[in-house]
Amino acid sequence: MITKSDTIVTAYAQSESGPGWGNSPVWVIVLDREGKMRQECIQPKDQTEGMILLYGVSQAAHLMMKRVVEGWAKKKGRGRHA
Repeated sequence: MITKSDTIVTAYAQSESGPGWGNSPVWVIVLDREGKMRQECIQPKDQTEGMILLYGVSQAAHLMMKRVVEGWAKKKGRGRHA
């Protein structure tokens, strides 16, 4: 749950699917007032019109950024893609 005292650090769309299922949540990275970060999930049924409108753009940007960072990590010998 995201509270009034939390700070939203970032939010991004990331769909997943498998045989017979699919989900399109918005993932939110939150900073609490004690300085701890956590991840929250907003399910499609709870998403606002704005979230739904921006979903495709956010997911495309997220996937491209993920690929670029994976390439960087591989080049530097970091991460599981090394």
